[in-house]
Amino acid sequence: MYHQPYPFKETLINVIKQEEIMKQLQKYLVLALLAVPLVGFTGGAMTNSVIKPNEAVASPALKKGSSAKLYGRLWAQYSNEKTDGSNAQTAIFDDEGMGRIGFKGKNAIGNGYAVNYKVEWAIDIGDGDAAGLKVSNSEKSNPFSLKQGWLGMLTPYGQFKFGSMESPYKYLAKHDILHDSLAQMRDTNGISAGTMSHSSYWRGSAFYELKSGNLRFAVIKGMTAHDGDAKVNSKGDIGYGVEYKNFLIKGFDVVHAYNHDESADEMNRKYTLTYNTKLGDNKVKVWYMHEDVELDTSMFKTTGNGEVDWYGITYKTGPMTLMYTISESDHDTIANAGGDAYSLGMQYKLSKTSRLYAGLSDYDGESAAGDTDYRTYILGLRHDF
Repeated sequence: MYHQPYPFKETLINVIKQEEIMKQLQKYLVLALLAVPLVGFTGGAMTNSVIKPNEAVASPALKKGSSAKLYGRLWAQYSNEKTDGSNAQTAIFDDEGMGRIGFKGKNAIGNGYAVNYKVEWAIDIGDGDAAGLKVSNSEKSNPFSLKQGWLGMLTPYGQFKFGSMESPYKYLAKHDILHDSLAQMRDTNGISAGTMSHSSYWRGSAFYELKSGNLRFAVIKGMTAHDGDAKVNSKGDIGYGVEYKNFLIKGFDVVHAYNHDESADEMNRKYTLTYNTKLGDNKVKVWYMHEDVELDTSMFKTTGNGEVDWYGITYKTGPMTLMYTISESDHDTIANAGGDAYSLGMQYKLSKTSRLYAGLSDYDGESAAGDTDYRTYILGLRHDF
């Protein structure tokens, strides 16, 4: 077994995690998130004075014309995965289709409106298989795999998108610096996975997002119900997310996100509290996330129902960022079917577009969890263009 002790874990959890208090805080947090922005908007419609050009609205100063940009990222990674009682699995390629290539752009059409778009594919430069490890053989050997593709419109009142995209549940409070690597916490049973949480993309969907000052609000809705295409989301699926930065005090950010699956009539919900500060010239970020999960049978066997508490810290000094996170999960209906996980991560920026990274993650399941204990470590190079 590769589970490592964390000396301060019990103290940290006893200080932060008080279950009854957290449930009350969750209720008041949602109310406060909605109330604070509304106070600022009361008394009149939103005007361009509260809209910034770099936010999810179109700048009134946009000149007519179009732009297009090719972009992407490449990974070269050594990975070593070992399940308790078995031999290690090693590879020198990304294994997950972590590489990306795509194009994006916008076309200003006047009066503060613009049409924008993005199309992005996963690529794997190691073995030519962008589908990743956790798919059937029939889906393998695809050098390109669509991740997101959408056409939308920027307006003075927010961003609209139509197509395939991430849900707010996935992209809000995305703190894991090992995200998209084999050592990420969603692959270590540290946080939830799946389309309705921290993995994949919603297909055949409509999306709206508004950014105004410290407020960020987004909603996504499945729009397609077609018997011939099982990959699209049901018309009844819906998700939303609210983020408020510098909530009450500088550096304190709060997030509430929710996804509901119509066919299962179940939901996932998370609350994340993040505090950003500095120690001298160095940046420190600490966070706590609580998830109520009903839609992850890989993490919570049989029913998919359970709760997750995730704690983490990153420390950024110069070109280097360090991370340590721990997680506890508890099954809602099966005793001793949860588990503990932790991860250590490092990124070192070689330049604006290139970085080295390393990571270690470990999962220790309880006796009835249905998962063998395992650990993963990685070392790699990433280049963005």
